[in-house]
Amino acid sequence: MNCFKCKKELLFEESLLKDFVACPYCGAFFPKIVEPIENGSIEAELKKLADEFGGLEIFSEENASRFAKSLAKLNSPFDVARDKLLVANIKKIPQRLYSVIEQTQNEKQQMADLCFDEMISFGLPQEFAKETIAWLTQVMRFSVNLERKPLIKKNVVNTKVTIQYENSSSNLSKKTFDYKSCTIGKQEWFAVNFDNTRGRTESYDDYDNEIGIWCTRKEYGRLYNWHEASKNVPEGWRLPTIEDFRDLVHHIQSLGYDSGTALKSTNQWHGESDQGLDLFGFCAYPTVLKNGESQAWFWTASATGENDYPHYCVGLSANNNELNLTSKAGDGYQACVRYVRDIE
Repeated sequence: MNCFKCKKELLFEESLLKDFVACPYCGAFFPKIVEPIENGSIEAELKKLADEFGGLEIFSEENASRFAKSLAKLNSPFDVARDKLLVANIKKIPQRLYSVIEQTQNEKQQMADLCFDEMISFGLPQEFAKETIAWLTQVMRFSVNLERKPLIKKNVVNTKVTIQYENSSSNLSKKTFDYKSCTIGKQEWFAVNFDNTRGRTESYDDYDNEIGIWCTRKEYGRLYNWHEASKNVPEGWRLPTIEDFRDLVHHIQSLGYDSGTALKSTNQWHGESDQGLDLFGFCAYPTVLKNGESQAWFWTASATGENDYPHYCVGLSANNNELNLTSKAGDGYQACVRYVRDIE
């Protein structure tokens, strides 16, 4: 066995070699073999080509033409796989993968994703790209995830919402406001936090009462107590129940994403969890800071049955990738409001 980097022969017993993680001469890390290569497979043929050449360097940029000539020697039953690999070689897929053979797992994954996208943009089917990259990475002895999550198209629109209220003369009136909304599954959600400054309160129906307090930044909307959130629901909308939020989480997870990561804005969240993706346009910004941790909390219409903390309140945290569905809060707690309605 020779080191793929310095080419020095490793004259050690096989029982010792299998435990080596790096070359004792040049320090290059040996790629980890995730699964054994089966005899009679295209991976075995590729490994044979590499061994005949003298190592994995056959996949390097300077040896691209030699690799193509070696591939051309493959015949049935490997003729189909050979042709696929020749196409991949034209797009320099083997050479790109080889270039990260000593890099971190994250860099290997990024390169594999780049190669996958390159082959798709070339007009090749997804299965063609996945299969070819899988063959090459197995022979190069590193593993990547080639599963693709479904593409999500944001559907964010401007929506007019109407709120009915009782004015100081005890007459019923309506006010119309413009809000952005987004579609997630079979529901339409406010895409921004509710931020009306006038509305009904716990004790009065007069719309001239001021409600809510500003979030940490005014563009993030306002925070409301539970009575303000429940009394100012626009016509045709509702204050979401805990079941609405569970449906939201289940839909996001069914697409292969963490619910919190999918709902958070792409900036302003600083913590241990992944960066927000804002996949649907929900664009939840952190609205409170607790013990140095940025968070956002949203009222639900669901009751807990407890006197001190009678309402469920769901939350996002900079230190968690999922939406918290188990928190409870009292009437006077201040939280964000996102109204929801079903899509017919």
